[in-house]
Amino acid sequence: MIRVQTLTLAFLIFLIFSVLGQSSSQFVIKGNVSDNQTGETLPFAAVFLANTTVGTVTNDKGDFVLHVPKSGSYDLIIKFAGYKTFIKSIQFFEAQTFEVNAKLEVETRQMRGVTVTAKKDEKWKRNLEDFKRGFLGTSPFARECKILNEEVIDFYFDEEKNIFEAFASEPLIIENRALGYRIKYVLEGYMVYFNEKYSSYWGYPSYEELRGNKKPRARWLKNREVAYMGSVDHFFSSLFNNNLKEDGYLVQMARDVDGKRYLDRNELDLYQFVKPGSTANSKRLEFQHILYVTYTKELIPPELGTVINVSDVPVYGNKQRSQFHLFEGKTFIEFEKNGYVYNPLDYIVADYWGVEKMGDLMPIDYINTRSANK
Repeated sequence: MIRVQTLTLAFLIFLIFSVLGQSSSQFVIKGNVSDNQTGETLPFAAVFLANTTVGTVTNDKGDFVLHVPKSGSYDLIIKFAGYKTFIKSIQFFEAQTFEVNAKLEVETRQMRGVTVTAKKDEKWKRNLEDFKRGFLGTSPFARECKILNEEVIDFYFDEEKNIFEAFASEPLIIENRALGYRIKYVLEGYMVYFNEKYSSYWGYPSYEELRGNKKPRARWLKNREVAYMGSVDHFFSSLFNNNLKEDGYLVQMARDVDGKRYLDRNELDLYQFVKPGSTANSKRLEFQHILYVTYTKELIPPELGTVINVSDVPVYGNKQRSQFHLFEGKTFIEFEKNGYVYNPLDYIVADYWGVEKMGDLMPIDYINTRSANK
């Protein structure tokens, strides 16, 4: 987890320029972080907006200030070693300052007697490789990702329920050399449900730009556009603006009847299922059955051709086809213009989107400059 240590000169310079660059922001979050029991302030706690490049640390008095670049909904995350993750949803509809006094509770969760071991055996190494495939993904970009602190990860298998679980004693540090990001990921859960044949993970990433000269930066910018276009975030952003067809998406509906899947080959006007959301910034997609989403502007990379199983539904022209459906009892997905989803644990994605995981995930404050200049 975050350790109290002396800040380097380079980090201090980075913070100074970050504050100067954001001083004109009209959206501000400020507050204090302390121990809920003792009231003792917590210096150098990590404070960030999940899935963005906006973050800082508390000072020696436990105080912090975040300057948010634009309006929208955000998850404020505060993490300190030995304490439970503090999570608060914040929505900016107009220029304002939010004050947050975060009182952190000591982490008392126990993983059924499992502890992180100092010695990693062959079984742990095999579990680690399985975890990295399920967490980072198997895409070309995922192959350029490296978890720098793998030793903090350990695993548990529930034989009775046939569930595999991974957990980390501190935030994972991920270096993505394909996209040019260093990511701190607070892993809240990673589960593989063998009986149900799916896996899921959830947590809170914070992004920081890697340093590089002109050549790697040009490659990173190009790769970021590739990663974003056709992604889940891009899809929901396009749906919010009713631009699915223009942006290259073809949507079809499928149903499972008596163990067989039937696909309606007609293109579906998905926007007819979009309703107003619970806030002024959000909309809801209300649907049933299974939605197949084909991104027509990009092909599946040749090296992934034998990896992706598209649920026995043919893929024409080797296009990127994905599917998603709601879990039982859920009726909608609520989302915002930038692709931010309010209820990400209420649905599951598969096929191409199932291959693209942390290795392809972009921050929600990413701006595609080419699209922005249209």
